Amino acid sequence: MSQLDVSGYNYNLKQNQSADHDRVPGRIMMTTESVPSAAFDNWKLAHEHSYILGEFVWTAMDYLGESGIGSWSYATPEQAAQAAKIASFISQTMANMGADGKNPFEAFAQQQGGKPDPAMSLMFPGFPWHAADSGDLDLTGYRKPESYYRDILWNGGNRVYATVRLPEPEGRKIIAIAWSVYPSLPSWTWPGQEGKDMQVEVYSGTEKVRLYLNDKLLGEMPTTSEQQRKALFTVSYSPGTLKAVGVNGDREVATNVLQTVGEAVKLRLAPDHSVLQADGQDLSFVTVEAVDAAGRLQPNAAAEVQFTISGPGAMIAVGNADGMSKESYQGDHRSLFNGRAIVVVRTSRTPGSIRLEASASGMTAGEVTIRTEPASPDGDLQ
Repeated sequence: MSQLDVSGYNYNLKQNQSADHDRVPGRIMMTTESVPSAAFDNWKLAHEHSYILGEFVWTAMDYLGESGIGSWSYATPEQAAQAAKIASFISQTMANMGADGKNPFEAFAQQQGGKPDPAMSLMFPGFPWHAADSGDLDLTGYRKPESYYRDILWNGGNRVYATVRLPEPEGRKIIAIAWSVYPSLPSWTWPGQEGKDMQVEVYSGTEKVRLYLNDKLLGEMPTTSEQQRKALFTVSYSPGTLKAVGVNGDREVATNVLQTVGEAVKLRLAPDHSVLQADGQDLSFVTVEAVDAAGRLQPNAAAEVQFTISGPGAMIAVGNADGMSKESYQGDHRSLFNGRAIVVVRTSRTPGSIRLEASASGMTAGEVTIRTEPASPDGDLQ
């Protein structure tokens, strides 16, 4: 550590920073790896201590490998109790992670006498998981709710963000431990949940938030640092408009709205680049969304989408954000996940127009045209 300008702590800065600062007052520290669920604790450390610079979370974007470490699952109450035991053990072990040279998971196995513990499968679920699912961004690059929460913590401002926790079926519990956070979607479209209680989580940079359903005030809750910049409302589900409003004093200063959307009626394609270089390497990432008649994303759409391409280009990958999908990342079709999929298009060395079309049963097809232009020797468009 004495050779470093900045000292990195993986998972254990909160437990050790005070004693280490007393022992080495000149040490500059930061969290160099942490779980997403520790977002508030790690922000608070940096906010309150000038010798702590910030945090690298594991991880910014979801990735293939370390399969399912950030996954959540439905389980029985008995399995939930087992998972809580594992979470407590790992939390305690990580307080000294690296100091004793031991791997906390190996230590847990030794504690069990080397015998497999069925509760471990709740944290490392195995196939068909093939992605970590611990990113602030999903596999297609779109922000998850925890990304908006982290943004509000670190950047402040008069902003609010509402998301809805996935409901628990009768007799089942949702388990989210280790690198996972409790699953939620920024959606107010929950068919089959009419009249049932839903948990609405609101992140806010304001002093408090008000929650309205179909223009009726449901309640007001504080969202200062004492509440970790979040509020949890219990709402009986009824279709319509759910509105979270940020309040400073008595003044409403920020709004976030979730609306119940209609059935998916068409596919919408949106390329991140509509003009590319005809160099055989340039890429466009095309988002495919199922939308209702008003053009709003239908988050429950899961249809299989067929893709066709024509012109001087090729589809080199297809995907979605589902870390459990068994579909190939190469091919001409992909199922929607939370209403969305993605196609990666690559140019050839021939200038022209690439046309990509997407079709699915029961929906109007969508298409997009990407223009490719000659590239100069230095790689710039002519």
